[in-house]
Amino acid sequence: MQIGEGGNYDITLQRGVAVCRVWKRPDVTREEGARYAEEMVRTMSETAGGLRSVAKAAVLDMSEAPTSWGPATEASLGQILAAWERNRRRIAVQMSDDPIQGLLLRRMCKENAPAYSTAVSSRADAEQWIEKGVVPTRTLRR
Repeated sequence: MQIGEGGNYDITLQRGVAVCRVWKRPDVTREEGARYAEEMVRTMSETAGGLRSVAKAAVLDMSEAPTSWGPATEASLGQILAAWERNRRRIAVQMSDDPIQGLLLRRMCKENAPAYSTAVSSRADAEQWIEKGVVPTRTLRR
């Protein structure tokens, strides 16, 4: 079930997990991307604070997203992570193959949601984190 969408993202509920998928759009400026990220904050924060029976956890799928971003987008992504942390619900951040993006996302998880987030390299690892709270051992890509 779709619960949100914007110029470069969509948010769906899948078996009690909010899945926010972000993708690159070469025609979108950094400013527009930052506005889209602000929109995502509203929906993802409302979902994190809503009934646990609706969304027990989340996946922030950045595997097709830009590999770097500006400070406004960084702040928005941090707010999403912090919302899930505040509500004591797990969020997995799925990274792309880009090593710089991986470094950025791992740092953001550590700073904004140290107990309830982790950066992962696959959907299977995201599901393992959400279901069992087990941090996957193969989150680094070479």
